[in-house]
Amino acid sequence: MPYAQVNGCKIYYELHGKGDTVVLLNGILASTQSWAKQVSFFAKKFQVLLMDFRGQEKSEKPVIKYPMTLHADDVKALLDFLKLKRAHFVGVSFGAEVALIFAARYPEMVKSLVAACAVSQVDSVVRSVAERWLVAARLRSGKYLFQTVYPDVFSDRFIRENRDFINSTAPFYDTAVDIDAFIELLKGFLQLNVTPDLPKIRAPTLVIAAENDRIKSRRYAEIIHNGIAGSKLHEVKDSGHTVIWEKPDEFNKLVCDFVVNNS
Repeated sequence: MPYAQVNGCKIYYELHGKGDTVVLLNGILASTQSWAKQVSFFAKKFQVLLMDFRGQEKSEKPVIKYPMTLHADDVKALLDFLKLKRAHFVGVSFGAEVALIFAARYPEMVKSLVAACAVSQVDSVVRSVAERWLVAARLRSGKYLFQTVYPDVFSDRFIRENRDFINSTAPFYDTAVDIDAFIELLKGFLQLNVTPDLPKIRAPTLVIAAENDRIKSRRYAEIIHNGIAGSKLHEVKDSGHTVIWEKPDEFNKLVCDFVVNNS
């Protein structure tokens, strides 16, 4: 498996396809495997770079604090390691927030940016969800963490129609989620406030909201959209927070068209 030593941490990554590079950045309880419905689609036209953030599944999990800026710097170091000077960035939730920080810190490296189901700062509503997840994590039960998280991240419709699939994801919380690392990832997220830096983002930007996102609703997407000059805002109807799973075809076409138009 390919690893890169960046900023003193071993980071797992994958490369698929050829062409302009599209970097896909994970949600907080996700991994490179979470992009299965996107990789095969995008790799037909682009080189796709996947990575697990430090603290996530196959990457190293040092016992330190994980500020969000550190993940952005890890992304920069990985691109330097791979000798990639510029790329398109597509992030969902936690990954989108890292992408926003990256685009503000390293604008010269960003061809285009897609930020889906994200916030630019943590208000009391988002904090209440994250702190509930923290309480669940500290009980050190993957089963309990799963039971706490899944009603937040999936829409009612998706839960009704996909019970078997949702239940099949439960073992991930026991086998792939390192609780100590997850706690540090969450604590780092709780310090997020990239709103003042949004005007620094100059790349063509698409902000995506999901109509039935219980965690990061459209109003947070509108803050990001209003903060980035010239950005576009699109709402995916009838989807919860996990838009890449609930509406993969719509997400893939929307993002692909945007990237192609900005290549």
